[in-house]
Amino acid sequence: MSERLKAYLQELAEQVAGEDEIKTKFSNRAEEDALTRDENPTTHFCVYFAAYDPENQQVFIGHHKKSGLWLFNGGHIDEGEMPIEALEREVREEWGENIQLKGSYEPSLLTITEINNPTKQKCRFHYDIWYFIPLNKDTFAPEESLLEKEFHQTGWKALPEARQLIKDTNTLLALDEIEKLFL
Repeated sequence: MSERLKAYLQELAEQVAGEDEIKTKFSNRAEEDALTRDENPTTHFCVYFAAYDPENQQVFIGHHKKSGLWLFNGGHIDEGEMPIEALEREVREEWGENIQLKGSYEPSLLTITEINNPTKQKCRFHYDIWYFIPLNKDTFAPEESLLEKEFHQTGWKALPEARQLIKDTNTLLALDEIEKLFL
């Protein structure tokens, strides 16, 4: 599976939006072995899934417990998984079984997150694959008990409010990509 994952990640680096320097680093990291947190706890690949409501022009974000930042949902790719499988698993783990992704999703952004939080996380670098998930906020009903495991609070925010809360550069880049989807 790691050869399949490696080839897929290198292909993503060529095709998906992101700064050239980031895409080069992403591709170089994909050439290495130990691509998942199970194999390399300090530097590995992750998926983010950014929920947005195109009709109401709002995003679903949360105040993350470990990082202390306002972020979209996401998680690590597990050993033996492809990114789309990690996306589906993480959606179930963070939003619950009642949230079913409809349609097919392709990654839309690549980022690299440097993490300097040694007391709470072994991770030092996340190579992030971003998926943007259109949802209707009025029918979106994630399981609160699951969200509470990772977030102090969560909610739908209009873009101006989200921009005030979000301090993480990569999350702001994702917000820029979502804003383009609104136009």
